[in-house]
Amino acid sequence: MYTLLMAFSLPEPGKSKLLISKSTTKSQNSRHEKIILEHPFNHQMELLFPTVLSSQQIMDQFSKDPFFFYKANIPLSYFIDRTFINTYVKGGCVRALSLSEGIDISNVISLDESGTLILNLTKDTYEQLGLTGKPSKYGTSRQRFVVQINLLEKSMIPGKKGYERVKWCFENSLTESFPFLISFIDIISHESKEMKFPSTFNAKKLNVEQNSFLLNDILIPEISEMIKMNNNNNNNDNKKEENKWKSDAIEIYDWLGLVSLKSQRLLAYDQIDPYISLYSPPEPYKMGDGTLLRWTGFIPSAIILSIFKSVLEQIEKNNLNVPWIVINIWGFKDSPISWNKQEHNHFMSGENNYSFLIWPDGSYTLYQALGEYDNYSI
Repeated sequence: MYTLLMAFSLPEPGKSKLLISKSTTKSQNSRHEKIILEHPFNHQMELLFPTVLSSQQIMDQFSKDPFFFYKANIPLSYFIDRTFINTYVKGGCVRALSLSEGIDISNVISLDESGTLILNLTKDTYEQLGLTGKPSKYGTSRQRFVVQINLLEKSMIPGKKGYERVKWCFENSLTESFPFLISFIDIISHESKEMKFPSTFNAKKLNVEQNSFLLNDILIPEISEMIKMNNNNNNNDNKKEENKWKSDAIEIYDWLGLVSLKSQRLLAYDQIDPYISLYSPPEPYKMGDGTLLRWTGFIPSAIILSIFKSVLEQIEKNNLNVPWIVINIWGFKDSPISWNKQEHNHFMSGENNYSFLIWPDGSYTLYQALGEYDNYSI
């Protein structure tokens, strides 16, 4: 008896990337709105304030009407139904993302805000489906395929060849229902809107969870002293000074990560054995208190932009009396796209996260963290 060994060679993965840029919201070339709106699938958002906010401040400024989403078992044929397209795709901003065992090993489906249905499929499912797609850029060669269907194209009308072909494939080839997270947002008010589903979808309405955490007696870097002084100096020819700015910016990003973890390493009285950890915050720093607000769920980009604008307005008016504010956003690791519809996969990590460090004058530092398998670049 012979054993046949088949070797598959994976393409050499790239390295994880941390992209750091600086600008101001007052600039016509500022990318802050584009960065937020072109990143469709977000599962967590945080606001960090280097001060203690009262419960009343949190309620007044950041606890408005709760936003919500649905979890439902949806067949793909539902997304091409004309009632769904007219009511949700054309009538507002709808997003959907299937839940799976992982984009590396199973099928992942998404619907973005532009009405593009994206199917990231295993080879077996793709060959069964019968629609034309392209090989995935990631993983073993030609073992995954990506199919994109623009629901707003003129060909996607009942009776036309393109529509009827997709309908037949969804009703005869890929007929299973997928567990989806889905939300619908009013494009004017940026409020969550109700959706109606057939009873067979077992749809469940879920609120985005909001929590607040007080961070007492932590070591807070003098961030404005470290990097804001160079934030508006984009024509800086001094290589040494620019490298110092980048180094400080990375140290601050590491500190922000520990804040999100509520790490004890940031406590002023922490006495960890140096054999275990040698971490110390970026210098200069001082002891202080902070407030961390966190939202978790299926968070639409339009709501993130609305909160960004609200935060910017509050800090510009000095209503919060803080020197800076941080907004952190985490994307779904198994999302089939990150920014600007660029293909995304998981591999080792799956990051597609971003953070804004904002000052009262509207200037900001932007961090974008991407995993090895992500096709996005600035």
